[in-house]
Amino acid sequence: MPASFETPEAEAAAVRASAGLADVSYRAKFDGKNAPERNGWTLGARHYLTAGDPPLEAPPGATEVTSVYANLLLAGPKSRAVLGKLTSLRVSDDRLPNGACAQTSLAHVHAILLREDLAQTAAYHVLISREYAESVWEAMLHAGHEYHLRPFGWKALELLKA
Repeated sequence: MPASFETPEAEAAAVRASAGLADVSYRAKFDGKNAPERNGWTLGARHYLTAGDPPLEAPPGATEVTSVYANLLLAGPKSRAVLGKLTSLRVSDDRLPNGACAQTSLAHVHAILLREDLAQTAAYHVLISREYAESVWEAMLHAGHEYHLRPFGWKALELLKA
C-alpha cells in the first residue's frame, strides 16, 4: 500500500467529503468454523471470517486465506452510492450496519462486503478473489467518478482511523 498519492491530509479530507478507495490486501484473513473472539464476521452457519491488521492470530482451526482475497477499502459518505452502482445488494445503514457482512455479486464478481467504519466515516471492505482485483478496482473508480472518488494511501488511512 503506498504511503500516499498526494498529501495525506488532502486524501483524508477527500474521503470525508465524498469517497476514497484503498488497496488494503495486506490485512490478515482467516476462514474457520469457530466463532472468533474479535475481528470476526459470520458468513453462514458455523462459517466465519476473521480479518484485521497484522499481526493477527489465527482462531483455533482456521485456515489462512490472506493470499486468496484482495481487500479493497471503499470509504466516505458517498461510498454507499458507489456500491449501489455495482451491486443490487441494499447497503443502507439498516440493512448493512457497521460490523455486518454480506456476500454479493459486485461488478459481476463474487464479493464479500465487510462494513467496518473508520471513526465517523462509513467504510466497506470489499474482498474479491485476487485475479479480479484490478478489474474491480477499475470498476469502482469508474462508478465513483461522479463523486470524485480517488485513491488514498496508508497515511490518510491512519488519519481517518483517528
